[in-house]
Amino acid sequence: MAPELFFSGFAYRGDVLPYYHKQSLTQRSGNWLSMHLLEPVFAFDDPDFALATVVKRQAWPLRPGMQSHIDVRKLSVSDADRSTHLWSKVENDPDYRALARSIWAQHFDGPPPPNMNTPAKLHALIDTQVQRAVVAVAKLRARGVQVVFVRPPSAGRYLTFENQVFPRAQTWDVLLKRTGAPGIYFEDYPKLQGYELPEWSHLAAADAQRFTAELYRIVEQNYWQRTPRSDKKRNNPI
Repeated sequence: MAPELFFSGFAYRGDVLPYYHKQSLTQRSGNWLSMHLLEPVFAFDDPDFALATVVKRQAWPLRPGMQSHIDVRKLSVSDADRSTHLWSKVENDPDYRALARSIWAQHFDGPPPPNMNTPAKLHALIDTQVQRAVVAVAKLRARGVQVVFVRPPSAGRYLTFENQVFPRAQTWDVLLKRTGAPGIYFEDYPKLQGYELPEWSHLAAADAQRFTAELYRIVEQNYWQRTPRSDKKRNNPI
């Protein structure tokens, strides 16, 4: 969980699960045909390079009262199995990395959104998201699922912003207390620190693999309660 996303209720892919349940047979078969017959053979334009997108991001004159805003640019690449890692250009191109950081900085330096522009609104928003987690954890546990929250690394101005707007004591600590679930916070584990985060919020591809290996060891050693093979019930950590 990333504090800014989790406690703000941001749901960039929030429609994925509803779509999965209402997806038609035609949509399912079309997706399968595309993944197995078309995508391995043909190349497709990335949406970030589409003509309309490129035209939109040009330095057009602003009307009175408007402020310039740069949309988030391409940050990652995904394999056919949805395995995703940071795009090498973010790691290796200093100018592009600086651009990615400047896009995040728009958020740091700009005014807060309407639902977070007062301490009372921010507190209410955080409380709502924590309560959603309480309900979700209870449902998972009722089905025999083990739950552990993970706070992955961030760095630089991104970490400073998160600590200011979503301080640990008012978010993470409250989340663990109210859900009763354990948590792994990267700052509490030396082996989860010291990784490269080119644009402050995502791990470099090679470091992501090392981080995952270390995280798995911590989960397995401290939080994964295995059951005997003879037991038909499965306890799956999330």
